[in-house]
Amino acid sequence: MGDYIFESDDTLTRTHLGALEDAFDAVSIRQLYDVGIRSGWKCLDAGAGSGSIARWLAGRVGSSGEVVATETDPRLLEGLHDDNVRVLEHDLTRDPLAEAEYDLVHARLLLILLSERERVLDRLIGALKPGGVLVLEDFDVAGAGALLAPEDGDAEVFDRVLETYLSAMAVLGADIRWGRHLYAALRRRGLRDVRSVGHAEVWPGGSSGCELIRTNFTQLRRQILDRGTVGHSEWRRAVELLDHEGFAMRSFLLVANSGLR
Repeated sequence: MGDYIFESDDTLTRTHLGALEDAFDAVSIRQLYDVGIRSGWKCLDAGAGSGSIARWLAGRVGSSGEVVATETDPRLLEGLHDDNVRVLEHDLTRDPLAEAEYDLVHARLLLILLSERERVLDRLIGALKPGGVLVLEDFDVAGAGALLAPEDGDAEVFDRVLETYLSAMAVLGADIRWGRHLYAALRRRGLRDVRSVGHAEVWPGGSSGCELIRTNFTQLRRQILDRGTVGHSEWRRAVELLDHEGFAMRSFLLVANSGLR
């Protein structure tokens, strides 16, 4: 399956992307900053969402550099107006990608959602210039779940809905632990100086991280309920908990893997 799992109406999609940026942009920027991006670099931000990381990259590479931000739906990138940013409507599973073109290739939470992730990974590596840097960020969901809940039984309900959601994701073609496999995948492909850094935290109810999960639960509501392991009342309670001040959960582990071609 090459299609994006979270296809939905515009409002939910934008809420999803906004919560994702609020929850993880600071983490991603720290990883990219450590790469040592310089003025004049040409960068690819694949699956750029609504463009927040592409915008940051544009500030780093300056007027002598260029950032190519790709999305299957370019409407999501309509807020990108930097002179050194080029928005490209592009599907990595189908459309060609220039060879040996970029000093940096970045993608966040993209490969995890693609059943053709191994083939797409090869294409992203091929897009790097010799010596170019690859930075890929993906989830390893192991360990995520409720840490605090307002009423007896709430934590069990939430964890059951979360597990059903993750099972639905896997059926749709996602590899929900892909973040842990990337290190070996990059080493096998001959990248140099491969590094892997993970980030996890506690998300209290009402936080950007919980808003991200709430939106995901809503986008995959039908798939969650169709599995038959949780009912509508349990799904609804899990959604309510994500906005409750007496709730907290351990986040997914976001694993940043980098290496040099």
